[in-house]
Formats: sequence, C-alpha cells, structure tokens
Amino acid sequence: MTLIRTIAQFCAHVRVAASGNKLENLEPDLRVAERQQLRPVLGPALYNELSALSDADVQAALDDPASATGGLLLLLHEALANLGLLEYLPLNQLLISDAGVYVVSGGSRPFQWQIDQLKASLRNKGYNALESVLEYLEAHAADFPAWATSAAAVQARELLISSAAEFTRHYDIAGSRLTYQALLATLRKVERFELEPVLSYEYLSELKAQLVAGTLTSDNQVMLERFLRPALAHLVIAKAIPEVGLSFNGSAVELNVYRPDDANGKEADASLDQLLSAKLRQAREDGLVFLTQARRHLNMYASGTRFATYFNSGAYVDPQAPRPTVRSAPDSPTYGFLG
Repeated sequence: MTLIRTIAQFCAHVRVAASGNKLENLEPDLRVAERQQLRPVLGPALYNELSALSDADVQAALDDPASATGGLLLLLHEALANLGLLEYLPLNQLLISDAGVYVVSGGSRPFQWQIDQLKASLRNKGYNALESVLEYLEAHAADFPAWATSAAAVQARELLISSAAEFTRHYDIAGSRLTYQALLATLRKVERFELEPVLSYEYLSELKAQLVAGTLTSDNQVMLERFLRPALAHLVIAKAIPEVGLSFNGSAVELNVYRPDDANGKEADASLDQLLSAKLRQAREDGLVFLTQARRHLNMYASGTRFATYFNSGAYVDPQAPRPTVRSAPDSPTYGFLG
C-alpha cells in the first residue's frame, strides 16, 4: 500500500485511462518512488504517520485541500504519481510471461522522441512537486511537528542554499529541483572547501545553526543574500560543470551532454568544450568576486557585538592593520617583463 490508495487519486495527477489501468499494476513502482524520493523528504516519523492513515482518512483529507494534511497529500500525490509512472513506464511497454518478453501490441507505437519527452515531463513534474512539498512543510511546520524536529528538516534547512528556487535567484537553473539535487553533493563540498576557509568553521557553523533554528540575524541575512549565496551558487556551477557531466554506471564512466536533436543525428559541436570552459571560468570568477566582497564586508564591520563569532576567529583580518612589508636583499636578482 502506498500514499495513493485508488486509481482515481493517481489519475488526478497524470492523464492515463483509468479504465485501462489498475492500481495494483502500478503499486510496485509507486513503492519504489515513495521509498527513494518521498520518505527522505518527509522523514521516517511523518512518513509513517501518513502511511498509517486509513483509505477513508486519505480521501477525506484530499476532499478538504484547505486542511494541512489535505494540502500536503495533494502535493505528495502529484510527486508520487509522476515519479511512480516514470518508474513504471519501461515495464508498461512490455509483456513478460513464461514464454519470454514481448512488446505490448495495440495501437500505433510512439516515436522515441515522444517517449523521451514524456519521461522528461514526468521527471520534471515529479521533482518540482517535491520542491513544493518542502516549501509547504516549512510554511506549515507547526502542523507537522514530526517533520519540524526530524533529521530530514535539519538537512533541508542547514545548507546555505536550501532549494531550487533559492539557487535560481543567484544562478539560473530554471527552478529545477532535479538540477538542484544533482548539484547537492558539489554544493556541500564547496561550502566546506571554498567558504569555510574564508568565513571560519565557527562562523559558518553559526550561520547553519541559525538557519536550522529559524533565528537568522539581520546582519547574517544581509551576508547570505548579498554575498554568500551568490558566491556559493556561482562556485557550485563552476565546480559542477566537470563533475556533474560525468557519471558512474557501475562498469564505466559516462559523459553526459544534452543534445537537442532527438535522433542524435547531429555531430558533436567542436566548440562545445570551449563554451563549457568559458562558462566554468566566468562562473568561478564571479563567485570569487562575491567571496572577496564577503570577506571585505566582514573585516570592515566585525566587532565584539557585530559578527562577533567571525571577529573572534582566526579568519578575521583587521582592515586597519599595516600590511606586511617584504624587503629583498640588495644583491638579490631583479626580474622584469618586456612588452
């Protein structure tokens, strides 16, 4: 049993013929999507709480979408129906019996580009619905204490950029939850490798703790919006271009490059590597500018009362302190460059 209890509830979010589909055929793939995508977002406690609802309680909640549970179930059903059908689609085209595997007959077969478009549509709708689920849970945290105090909530809040919409404000990823999730591992790495040495471990930890608790100070809010989130978004893109374009399939490393020609008949563009290099370089340069501005802002305004954690850390540099002078020995060689 999944959070979707009837074929009518499934068909409310994806356009399939209810008369020709049975929920029991879809349920194995709905369970896969539920376990892999919904449970990590909800956390075990809230997931178990919703799963324990009776069929009548689920339908009653859906009939009252203004209620907290009804609104959440509608979004969860939207995510689950799309992602579950995406899982089911390959098997739905085949008939498996004791005699072997056959292609299901009946009607004209779609072109491959139509199948690809369908999969992309289901994937995008499903993941963007998950983004809406997180937004809904944040807005109604008081109604779902099982989520508000869970590890799932902490993980959703503690990143300096915690959603696709937030990322898109600083670097355009078209609000795609799928893209954001693909960038998460890189985002965590950049937070630690690029931002922590500039901010100090102590100050970065303070920011994360305030984000989780919802107690962000006005100074830290300015730091995040003006400097740190733009820096992080651009540096993540710069690092992700070489990383996300490669994937491991279990036996080899694959290069993933989107090609708009569905038949793959177009030869690879020889200038693609130059374009990617230019995007990478520009994103990194912009990110470092934001990070330099963040450091300058902190050093200028940090004191015992403002940005005190940074002020007391080893990362703070007094902007009024004299710069160290390096003197060369009189007999040392001098190098010059002639234009």
